[in-house]
Amino acid sequence: MTLRMSGDSADARSTDDVLFGEGKAPLTARQARSLFVSHALSTWNARTYEFAVILFTAAAFPDTLLMSSLRGLVVTLAALVGSSAIGSAIDRASSRLRSLTLTILCNRLSICAASVAWFWLVRVPEVNGYSTSRLAVFAFAVSFGILEKLSSIGNMLASERDWVPALADKNGVYTLTVLNSVMRRIDLMCKLVAPLAISMLITLTSIQTAVVFVAGMSAVSCGIEIITAKWVWDGSSQLRQPKIILFQVPDRKMRSLSQKIAAGMMHQSAQLREYFDTDIWVPSIALALLHLSTLSYAASLTTYLLNSGYSLLLITIARAFGSIVEVSSTFIAPATVKRLAKIRTQGYSTTSTSMNADEENIPRQQEHSTGLARSGLWGITLQWACLVPVILALWEIDPERSIKSESPSLSGIVPRNLPTLACLNAASVTLFFFLSFSRLGLWIFDLTTQEITQTGTEASKRSSFAGTEMSFVSLFELSQWVFTAAFSKPEQFRWLAVGSFGAVSVSALAYATWVRQQRGHLFHWYMVKGDCLHNRGSLYSTVRC
Repeated sequence: MTLRMSGDSADARSTDDVLFGEGKAPLTARQARSLFVSHALSTWNARTYEFAVILFTAAAFPDTLLMSSLRGLVVTLAALVGSSAIGSAIDRASSRLRSLTLTILCNRLSICAASVAWFWLVRVPEVNGYSTSRLAVFAFAVSFGILEKLSSIGNMLASERDWVPALADKNGVYTLTVLNSVMRRIDLMCKLVAPLAISMLITLTSIQTAVVFVAGMSAVSCGIEIITAKWVWDGSSQLRQPKIILFQVPDRKMRSLSQKIAAGMMHQSAQLREYFDTDIWVPSIALALLHLSTLSYAASLTTYLLNSGYSLLLITIARAFGSIVEVSSTFIAPATVKRLAKIRTQGYSTTSTSMNADEENIPRQQEHSTGLARSGLWGITLQWACLVPVILALWEIDPERSIKSESPSLSGIVPRNLPTLACLNAASVTLFFFLSFSRLGLWIFDLTTQEITQTGTEASKRSSFAGTEMSFVSLFELSQWVFTAAFSKPEQFRWLAVGSFGAVSVSALAYATWVRQQRGHLFHWYMVKGDCLHNRGSLYSTVRC
């Protein structure tokens, strides 16, 4: 049985009206600031715990990567299984404020509870080793870590895929492109600053102090996040309006565990069918596929570079430069979309001096969609092109020379390589420059694809679609872990790099194919070859941008 829950007034409004703010008051500066503050605090706590828990695990279980790998594997599997269900739950919630508040409370409480366990683990002397009590406390911390991850995903889906499209203006200051860019800029800034803050705190104080700091920040910021979100909700009639909700009423006679498991599998299958029935699943999958790549300043590449003789200081500087490039993409992406949206093809008519009547009447929304598709294509192409010299540079690096001469342990590598500039050569400069610059293309593609999926999905299914996308993200991240474990030797990393480049190539090819299907072409060859093509009659006259 299917139920529809909504106010009658909401039913009459189109998805485009909801997306672009037709018929509602524009977002005020005070509401925007409150939204950004709430999102900044949520993102800060999530990014802080995401990095801090790695250090907590290493301090609690030194000289081994087993426990860290197990924790990451379990949390990633939980995200893979639960993301789609979380998205569906957000779509079924009639109150946007209640769903966002619930994710905030769950996230803060889970961080505080996990911090209690981590405080005991890092404080108890390591002579206890892998005792039953120590493993039990570790399992307790990982359990709440799973809840933290799932609630963090829920918070992201509720804020970025539910609140932001409803609040965005069509022609005002805070358009969907602007809001997406600011929200992502906040995320990237927290991603840059949070690890530095935690590392500095541990260096100046102790690991126990860092645990207390993480828990205290979560507890203090919880109330502020909810209050600022309530301010936004109070001032927005669109957020307060009940949503249109379509869902299947569960069979109350279903009691056995096998029936519940079967129902869950059927629900997952239905979510996948709805995902692939949309017209925008290809760019979504193309974006998720990039998480299979190891060509980023993540753990795999960092470990490889350390084993290849690069200093931790040099890698940190390069990573900071890459983060600056990432933040700059949130300024460049909106300008790129606006600029490419205004470039109108003049048609393949015999007169190149005037636009035809149809092009003069192109709706602004269609013009903006064209700008998004073009920007995404430029972004993924830029990333692909920058990774070509990165691959060549990685093949010039010889990790075996470093391994044969020194112990591969981290404690031996860091002091040995403190003279940062000694490692710089043509291959090093090429590697770090183009790898950092590739992040610009990545985040332009990310931002434009996010807006494409926001505007191309029904409002009642937007979070469900994003949840399924997050499941694919987790699947590819898990696959990256598996491939990294299979090719774990430093000298084998170059093959991981080649495979990563292949994943990016497949992503670019899939997105380019989708753009061609949507627009009928990829390039305006008449702009390249000149006006000669305009004189070939009506053969090209039916092709449009």
